[in-house]
Amino acid sequence: MLIDLHVHSHLSKGCDLDPRLILDRAASQGLDGIAFTETNTQDGCDELFDLQAKTKLKIFVGLELVTDKGQYLCFFPKPQLAPEPVQMWGSNREKPWSAAECLPKVKSLGAAIVAARPYDRDAPNPAGDFLLTLDCLSAIEGYNPKVRQTANELAVEASEALRLPCVGGSDTRTSLDELGRGATLFKSEINTQAELVKALAAGECWAVMMGELPALTRPGQAREAERSSSRDRKGGRGGGRRRGGGRPGRWS
Repeated sequence: MLIDLHVHSHLSKGCDLDPRLILDRAASQGLDGIAFTETNTQDGCDELFDLQAKTKLKIFVGLELVTDKGQYLCFFPKPQLAPEPVQMWGSNREKPWSAAECLPKVKSLGAAIVAARPYDRDAPNPAGDFLLTLDCLSAIEGYNPKVRQTANELAVEASEALRLPCVGGSDTRTSLDELGRGATLFKSEINTQAELVKALAAGECWAVMMGELPALTRPGQAREAERSSSRDRKGGRGGGRRRGGGRPGRWS
């Protein structure tokens, strides 16, 4: 079963995409399900679940929690009953919520937690190697088409170090054309939120690249590139990251 685990709609600040149009486009791309992961909120989940009667795709709802050390996709067995982040930790306008405080609480509420784009330096406060200190993750986003390939490779290496599965998602936010570029393949059919949480915990899922496939590298090369880039920056030479292209494929 192929599910895009990282999609935003008009319920996220800065996004104006209609969920109905998202579902129509996702169906045309061969997806079996969509997980709406709105930024810092699940308010509106009833609106999203109400669309289930109008589509063959399975609809799931999570949230993308933005913290001081990374972004995390959080999936609750019953999102309608889960408290809103602002109810638990107050406003984040002056400073982002603390990952060290938030993630254990989210986990205690029964959620599956996925580290999203952890090595993306274009994102605010990326998690980086902070991931390696966490014991509450269910998976790591190993493929996000909006992220530089070196950053995706570092995420895959982190998943291997932590022995966690890699998942994928399109991170659709600005255009319907972003759909169908990344997803997660589940071994079993997923019909409910509880089944999604269980499947992520079981680890029987794989990130799927759709569209152009970056050139594969040998194990550890991304880490070496990151260290080299860091040395270059310290030495004042500046550093870059490699992009690649190819055919559809799958992390496994």
